Amino acid sequence: MRKAAMIVILILLVPLTGTLVPSTPSNYSSVGGLYDAQLLRSGNSLEIPQQIPVLIADAGPWWTYTALDSNRNSIHDSLETYSGLVGVGLSYDHLPTHDDLEILVGLGLSPVDVIESIDAVLLGRINVEIVPILAQLDGVVMVERYGEVVFYGDVQTQAVKARNSSVYPDGAWQFGVTGKGINIAMTDTGVDNEHPGLVDKFVAGYDAVCYLHTDIPECILAGFGAREDDGSFDPDDGNQHGTACIGMASATGLEADGSQSEFYGSAPDASLIDVRIGTDAGAGPFENYFLSQEFYESAMNGLQWIIDHKDTEWDGVNESLFGIDIISLSWGITSHEAGGSDGEDMHSRILNEATEAGVAVSVAAGNDGSDNDGLSGMGSSSLSMTIAATDDQNTIDRSDDTIAGYSSRGPRRDNGDGDPYNELKPELSAPGSNIIQAEGCVTSGGCNNNIGQDASGNTYTGRGSGTSYATPAVSGVIALIMEANPDLDPMVIKEVLKQTAERRGEASVPEVDPYWNRDFGYGMIDARAAVELALQINQSGVASSDIDVTLQNHIIEVNTSGGVITISGHAWSQSGIVNSIEFSIEGGDWAEVTYEIPLEEMVAGQPFNWSISLEQSKVNSGNQSIEIRSNGDDGQSLPVLVTVMGTGGGLGGQASSPLAFMLGLIALVGVAGAYAFYQSRIDQPDVLVKAISQEEKTTKTTSNKGTLKIAKGKASKAKASKAKASMAKASKAKTAKSMIDEVVEAELVD
Repeated sequence: MRKAAMIVILILLVPLTGTLVPSTPSNYSSVGGLYDAQLLRSGNSLEIPQQIPVLIADAGPWWTYTALDSNRNSIHDSLETYSGLVGVGLSYDHLPTHDDLEILVGLGLSPVDVIESIDAVLLGRINVEIVPILAQLDGVVMVERYGEVVFYGDVQTQAVKARNSSVYPDGAWQFGVTGKGINIAMTDTGVDNEHPGLVDKFVAGYDAVCYLHTDIPECILAGFGAREDDGSFDPDDGNQHGTACIGMASATGLEADGSQSEFYGSAPDASLIDVRIGTDAGAGPFENYFLSQEFYESAMNGLQWIIDHKDTEWDGVNESLFGIDIISLSWGITSHEAGGSDGEDMHSRILNEATEAGVAVSVAAGNDGSDNDGLSGMGSSSLSMTIAATDDQNTIDRSDDTIAGYSSRGPRRDNGDGDPYNELKPELSAPGSNIIQAEGCVTSGGCNNNIGQDASGNTYTGRGSGTSYATPAVSGVIALIMEANPDLDPMVIKEVLKQTAERRGEASVPEVDPYWNRDFGYGMIDARAAVELALQINQSGVASSDIDVTLQNHIIEVNTSGGVITISGHAWSQSGIVNSIEFSIEGGDWAEVTYEIPLEEMVAGQPFNWSISLEQSKVNSGNQSIEIRSNGDDGQSLPVLVTVMGTGGGLGGQASSPLAFMLGLIALVGVAGAYAFYQSRIDQPDVLVKAISQEEKTTKTTSNKGTLKIAKGKASKAKASKAKASMAKASKAKTAKSMIDEVVEAELVD
């Protein structure tokens, strides 16, 4: 028996040599970190490459570097060659005071409006000869020329993967998000929200046109500026543009007869803040611009109203509908400067202010085509999301999508602030060609809102094209993201959309960014992927304030070959450096990746390569989720998620400690020893049975029945004891065999 026990112990110990020094695939070595499966590829390093920090110095106030004033005389360059009457605004280095306004009045001017968010005063049309005098006024940092407002619009909702389809069976709506509780400020020509697909969406409204000016006939009836500014006024749409745009963002697709059409917006449960800044004449590229001054001033006034009311508790609605979450802008401001706006015009700056106040901004890139001379104001805003238009060829399948011929191309004009990334506009693209529209009242021929008629009997007809119509689709997707994760701020939302976009086109300025393309931006919007990432951030408990949007981390490839799973990617920082790249398997602890050693000294902002190599047989069997992040001094990047297939049986989790290994070894030896000891004792029941059998014979001879009964009872117990011992023996032998098999199997796997 002792010999058998020694054999068992030897069998148990033999495989330990291989276990202590596991075999690994060629060209790899074990990292020996948190995860048993992690490998170090030959030529890679555990040390992150030495990076040169991206240092974007504080360029000072915007007026000291803007490209709109090349000779630094505080006057927009285009004003210096203009003659006659021109719309003008003044920007100050402080919030304009009563004394400032009195000085302007003393010069014979009549200030139209003060735009508090950007420290500006609108003066309307004045004689250009007074401009040099205005530039010398105390506190005036720029005399700016008005631009002109230009309004730039089925399968769209399915093509952006908001709603699922036969082509894309997984859509964002399947996560249970439809924009509920999110308010979109459609800042346009007004909305006819009596349309059956827009019923019950109105939360609050404001008419910036009639608040200031003379749109005929509505403003006359209102008493020239008597519109309410508390959100209670519900503007109508005398042009059609605004109704069409909100339909693409949030229409339910309902028809007047109660039937359901296919013409959903991307966020069908989002609500409406109706801000009217365009007149019945509209402001399209083929229309009359005799009201261009009013358009410009109304637009500024309307945007200031939105910022002022971003947290307003609107009357008559649930608290979930308080405030304003998104600004949707399907129009732009033409620039009179060669090369377009540099993002430092009044309209661009006020959108920056709105973004920093927590309101996400989606704005059209413009319809100037591939030969455009830069981008317009609004679309040039550094912080807003600028949207290009694609032509979806009237199919859901995105593979045939092209950039729309009319869509304005980037980059934006350099504003001179030393930051090369804010010139990379547009950022995103979405379908904008031949889009079916929700009909406003005016499209029904004889329908007129001014005489009590409305759009309640209208449907969805006619097709329109423009970056105007791509933009509200993105506004709706932003609403889906906000519902999925209410914690995300506008800058993180923009980063989510950029990271999850479907890449299109070659990099236009690879020395600055390896992904941005002047036609498509960072790619075609993918609502499904964006919402999924927003949900992942929410579930992981990462706060929006912990995400540094300047940290870039992207997957290049995921493959499995020769029993090794390899995830490769690259990372960089747009400001500062990356301190580390980490990964986590199935929510476990964070371990650091391995890094490719650069062949030469890196330059500031240059991406470096990293990889995660995992021995497939040591990764738990089945699909395993891996989250990857980069870390910097000011937070972490957005997470990157990948799924890999493991074939192991439990060895792919976090690595066991040496102590745990030794305890396991001791336990195995202990089991073997106990088995040997028990083996030496299991013959004793046979001796006991023989003794009892002899006693039975003696008892029978004396015919002592009572003693015989007792002897039989003892014999029964002895038999039972023998049977139990035999079963125990078989069980122990089976257990020991299983342990041996497991260890041998593990050795074979290694």
